[in-house]
Amino acid sequence: MHIFLLTSIYPSSHASNGTTPVVHYFTKEWAYEGHNVHVFHTEAIFPKAFYLLVRPFKKMLDSKLGYFIPDKIPKEYDEMKDGVSITHILLRKYIPHGRFAVKQLHRVLNIISSYVEKEGIPDCFVGHWDNPQLELLHLLKLKYHRPSCLVYHSNGFKHLFECYGYDTETFVNDIDLIGFRNITARSAYEKTFKKPAHSFIAASGVSKPFIEAGKAFEKEIRKIERFVYVGTLIHRKYPETVIEALHQSYQQESFEITYIGEGNDRKLIQQKFEDLKCKGKLTFTGRIPREEVIRYLKQADVFVMISKGELFGLVYLEAMALGCITIASRHEGIDGIIVDGVNGFLCEAGNADELAAIITKIRNMSPEELKTMSVKAKETANAYSDTNVAENYMNELSMICNYI
Repeated sequence: MHIFLLTSIYPSSHASNGTTPVVHYFTKEWAYEGHNVHVFHTEAIFPKAFYLLVRPFKKMLDSKLGYFIPDKIPKEYDEMKDGVSITHILLRKYIPHGRFAVKQLHRVLNIISSYVEKEGIPDCFVGHWDNPQLELLHLLKLKYHRPSCLVYHSNGFKHLFECYGYDTETFVNDIDLIGFRNITARSAYEKTFKKPAHSFIAASGVSKPFIEAGKAFEKEIRKIERFVYVGTLIHRKYPETVIEALHQSYQQESFEITYIGEGNDRKLIQQKFEDLKCKGKLTFTGRIPREEVIRYLKQADVFVMISKGELFGLVYLEAMALGCITIASRHEGIDGIIVDGVNGFLCEAGNADELAAIITKIRNMSPEELKTMSVKAKETANAYSDTNVAENYMNELSMICNYI
């Protein structure tokens, strides 16, 4: 297939640290399978003063808001990465989260049209993130009469009306295939709009190194005492709550907890550990290479992160690929993939008491029960490999192209 994909966030040599590569995980797999993929990275650019003001407070803002704030002025350029053609386009903007000016959108359309002239009209137009993709996909469909797909990266949809006003229903209804990052988002969409005729879950996939490492490694869990957390150390992920729950479960007994990642809440975690006089070992690794993450996951008995606002939570599946007993957030991104008590456990985001009860339950499980859950966790992760989820996504696009 020939695909033009528009996205607000995409990794590049000029991207801010922490930029999620989630869309590239899909596109590189499609390119590897022989599909022709051209990505148009529609990145907002603000007045220079914005970046100067943000820079001194970036870490604090990242921690408070739960996502990475750009602190350097982006650039426009073309590049090739893992077989994917990428065109980085800047759209001038003055109000974050606001609607882009018509002039800016038509500039993007003209750039995309220039590539249509070179490469031909694609089989479909795909978008990730709704602003400005929702409006751009509508305009591209009017011009080229090709099917469109939009993957939402949100668990709520009222913000669409705030951005697009009276045009919202028109834009939303014009999309032929809708992707959601999790079943919670799909349910929220259906409460806000009507049930879409064609939709799917655009799950992230576990990369090959994690899958292969898991297949070559068999975890033996005899005594639950080694825990690991992988993610940014920010408020909405409740990293310090893990310490509180561990203390409730272990009291004066010893445990080990390793935090992999960076963030402003590191001091809060350290302070909580000391204030509760926890027995055992607290380790911070900072941000480390993925192969090092695999090593820590192999050593751990339990992976835990009960964060709020998780659109998917790939790190849960990565931990499961290595056979970790995994505790994740209920009613967040991993619902429907982790089945509570079968291949892992689900806990209310930020609930220390419930988390402590789950940890105690795991500690009381027999080696045979732990082994069974560990094996089921690996089976689940294998089903959600990079290759499998990219193939499922492509099948959905193929069907809509044949249907429309």
